[in-house]
Order: sequence, then C-alpha cells, then structure tokens
Amino acid sequence: MGDINHSRHFYAPSPAGGIIYRYNLNPRHSFRFTGIYTILKGNDSDFEDDFQQWRDHSFRTGIIDLSVSTEFNFMDYQPTKLRKDRYTPYVSAGIGYASVISSDVQIGSATLDLNAKAESATTITFGAGFKYNVSRRVSIGGEWTFRKTLNDLLDARENIGTEEGVFFHNNDWYSMVGLFVTYKIFNWREDCPAYD
Repeated sequence: MGDINHSRHFYAPSPAGGIIYRYNLNPRHSFRFTGIYTILKGNDSDFEDDFQQWRDHSFRTGIIDLSVSTEFNFMDYQPTKLRKDRYTPYVSAGIGYASVISSDVQIGSATLDLNAKAESATTITFGAGFKYNVSRRVSIGGEWTFRKTLNDLLDARENIGTEEGVFFHNNDWYSMVGLFVTYKIFNWREDCPAYD
C-alpha cells in the first residue's frame, strides 16, 4: 500500500519464501529472526482514478525482508508439549529492513521521473498468528504481518501532494500472509518427565 494502491489489502499478491529462527524465552515470550524473499508490484492502470490513469506508473521490486521481533503468546505455550499447552495465538512486533535487490519501473504519460528507482527501507513490523505443535520437534502455524516502511520510495514513487486521496509524507506499507513449519533443533529446555 503506497502511492499506487492506497488502501486495498491483497491487491497484487506474490509468492514469498524464507526462514525463521525462533528462541522461546518462556511460555509467553519468544524472540525471532525472519528472512524472506518476495516481490512487490503495482500498476496505476489497475485503478479508475483519472490521475493514476494519466500517470501510468508501474513497478515490480524484488526485496529481501529481514526482521527481528518478539512474540507474545496469549496462552502458556510449551514447544515440546503434545497435550495441553501445545498451541497458542500470538502477536508480534519488531524492526526490520527491506533490501531492494531488483527494481523494474515503467512510466507512461508522466515523464517527470524517468530515473525513478525503488529504494531500500527500514521497517516497523507487527502482526498476529497461531502456532501448534505437531510433534515434540515440529510445529506449524500461520500469521499475517505488516511492514510500515520509513520512506516513501519502496514503490519508486514519492507522494508530492498532488495525488487525490492521500496525504503528505505517507510512507509505504506492505504485508505478508504465510504458513510456516519449524523444527526444534535444541532440546535442553524440555520439562522434566516427572512434571509432565
């Protein structure tokens, strides 16, 4: 969501893939690192606004999204449990960086920005999800996370205040909906069987 798409969620979805490393501090809190590759894209011609039809701006940007965040579990969650405490909804928040590795920008009628190029951005991340233990080593889950970037150039278009329906300095956003599978590498924090 930015200077092409002002408010529509799931406007131009693209496949994504990556890795997660999660460290469980206690049953309520986790720390994690995430690295994801995806493509962001948009096209003015997909919208009926007269200004966007005239501007005819489009972009396709490949990014590597890196973030560190904390998770808060709404329920006591034990990564090795198979009966109680084996699942929980959670929320997450953190910081990250969207590193642009490829940028393809097309400009039609508006020839003002022929050198337009998407720029990398620091991000603020937050979201919600659900995780569930399939076995003592494997868990699965899903989440929806948002990234608010700290610049307005991820879509290679900076709002200069002439477009209708937007406001000055509106930084770009993007979101990811995904499924994950995690495997517990280390097992030293498993509870004593006497108290299981």
